[in-house]
Amino acid sequence: MKKVVLFGDSIFNAYDGQKDTDRLTKALAKRLGDAYEVVNISVSGACAQDVLPRVSSLPACDILVVEYGTNDAASWGCSAYDYQEGLESLIKQAQKVTGASDTLVLAPSMPDLTNPEMAAAYSLEKLDEYVDIAQRDAGKTNSFFFDLTHKMEKLKDLPSFMIADGLHYSEKGISWLADVLADQINKMA
Repeated sequence: MKKVVLFGDSIFNAYDGQKDTDRLTKALAKRLGDAYEVVNISVSGACAQDVLPRVSSLPACDILVVEYGTNDAASWGCSAYDYQEGLESLIKQAQKVTGASDTLVLAPSMPDLTNPEMAAAYSLEKLDEYVDIAQRDAGKTNSFFFDLTHKMEKLKDLPSFMIADGLHYSEKGISWLADVLADQINKMA
């Protein structure tokens, strides 16, 4: 059995507007089947640099999936330089600690920019910059890369994939994200 470790923020914790849930973990495990164990070690509200001290406690795994950048790219987040440095360090350290044979790095999640709060906190220009950083850091660490931002940007009716806050995923969004992750993991195998 292959072990998949999800290491991200509240997007991976499937925050539902009130609390973190295991909706994504269960949905991904169902899609991957009995040949995989899915473990979620995500930290809601975190930026890439925030979780560096936690990397040493990550469990060994075959596949590491890293999803940080959504909080980093927000107006309350960090500079592009700090995101780049934090993400690259996080990936390198996590690969050593987990011994993962494959790593998948995701670009930040795309907020619903029709939501006034999200439009005030995010810009397409900054998200594009953070996508480029995640892609470069994936390349520097011999990781696979998936552009979650632009994949979401192309979704018809993006708000239906989100809960009312415009950032976290509805049941439809969780199902879609689990499909995307399972597809990417299967391509790596």
